[in-house]
Amino acid sequence: MARVINFWSFILTLLCVVFFFITFYHSSLLNINLCLAIILFFISIAGFFGINNWASALRSILTVVISAGLILVTGFIIFIGNLFS
Repeated sequence: MARVINFWSFILTLLCVVFFFITFYHSSLLNINLCLAIILFFISIAGFFGINNWASALRSILTVVISAGLILVTGFIIFIGNLFS
């Protein structure tokens, strides 16, 4: 089960990155992207239990790094946007 979580959290994180670039045109979706990135971060932490080889370990690490980066960037954009509005 953890192997499935590991794989799908990676795929959903990549889709979240695509969704982030879509939010440049529809800024109202930025909060949804932040919530999705936070959920995927915790799911990717649970995916560490599905590590069997170096490929799944790399996938887990990349998932955590990408989702943490999305949380930081999206949170920064929302915070700065709220300061200037």
